[in-house]
Formats: sequence, C-alpha cells, structure tokens
Amino acid sequence: MYFRPLPILTLFAVPILAALIALGVWQAQRAGWKADLIREFEQAALAAPLTLEQVCTAGIAEGQVTVPPTGRGPALRLFGNDAGGSPGWRLFQVSELCGRPILLESGFEALVIGGPGGQLPEGASARPVIDRYIVEPWPEKSAMAPDNAPARNEWHWFDAVAMRKALAAPDLKADFIVTPYAGVPSFLARTPPETHIGYAVTWFGMAVAFLVIYAVFHARAGRLRFGRADG
Repeated sequence: MYFRPLPILTLFAVPILAALIALGVWQAQRAGWKADLIREFEQAALAAPLTLEQVCTAGIAEGQVTVPPTGRGPALRLFGNDAGGSPGWRLFQVSELCGRPILLESGFEALVIGGPGGQLPEGASARPVIDRYIVEPWPEKSAMAPDNAPARNEWHWFDAVAMRKALAAPDLKADFIVTPYAGVPSFLARTPPETHIGYAVTWFGMAVAFLVIYAVFHARAGRLRFGRADG
C-alpha cells in the first residue's frame, strides 16, 4: 500500500475523526448507564414503598418509590395524560416532603371538549387510589410548550415563579415533584437505552463515512494506492 497524507487536511481530519468516535463511545456508555438506572428502578418498584421517614433518612433523590404524601389547598391543572394515555388535566397540590414544600400530583381530570375552564379546585380527583408514588426531578420546559394561562388555571409547563404565586406558596421548592407510580417514570423513559444505541450507531457511521471520504480524496490525488507498488 502506498499512502502519503496531505498535511493540512490530515491536521483537520484527525481531531474530527477522534471527536466522532468519542461521541459514539459516549452514547454507548450512556446506553449502559440508562439501562442500569431502569433496572435499579424496576427492582425498587417491586419492593415495598419507602415510608416518608425512610425517604428523609436516605435523603430525597429522584427515582425513590414512596407512600403518597398528603396534598393541601387548591390544585393546579397541568395539561397531560393519565396512565392510560388519555388527555386531560393533571392536578397538582402543595405537599410537604421532609419539611420541604413540593408539588404532589393528586388527581386527574379527563379532558372535556368545550367544557368550562377551571378555577383552582380544592383537590378534586378522578384518579383511583394509588399506594405508591415516585420522586421525580422538576420537569424542564419543552421547546414547543404553549404559554401558561394562570388566570384560567391552565398550565402546560412547570413555571416555578408563577406557580408559587398561584398557590400562595412562596417557599415551594422547584427541584422535585411527586407523581403516582405508573411504570418507568418519564425522566428515565424519555430517552431509553435503545435511543442512545441509535445515537452511537449514527456517530460511528459518520466516522466511517468521514474516513471513506478522506481515503477517496487521497486516492484521487494519487496519494493512496492499494496493492504492490510498481518497480
């Protein structure tokens, strides 16, 4: 094989190729990390839920499965879906976990097309009794989330400042929420291991394509030949 690399092109190509491979390795590692998290959560979900005292002793952390705290006061209506995928309004009240005011999902109102908007209802719930809840991180606003309408008590994303005002809860913490157990929580299921594997394959594929282009460019320039050299 005969190969004479172009110095300037190679100077740029090597770090680009290394970056593509590193990104592929990173996504493959994240796939394993996410699979471990899901497996740990599923094992915890099979055990008896933690008491509130056990949660406080261990320290509040995402993924803990616990008995339900108690909600109090009016409820915010956040547009979403129930465990079966039906659209409607998830109801959130102020609760307290380890002395920290947090949001607790305490009920669900099925969507009524053309129905009247709700004022802050006093904890109304159409949800069956659930004996275990999950501590989740405070959800981030999605890029396509519509504007909230606090005056109509219609919310589409978790706005800590506006929610504190609506609930008259100035000390409400914006780090965790507590929601009913309905399988693997969204913060784990949002990007499953298979998706990370897909990302890894994409990055590795781009690395291979880049290497092929690099080789073809050198072959056309007469700087890369395979087989025995003449003479």
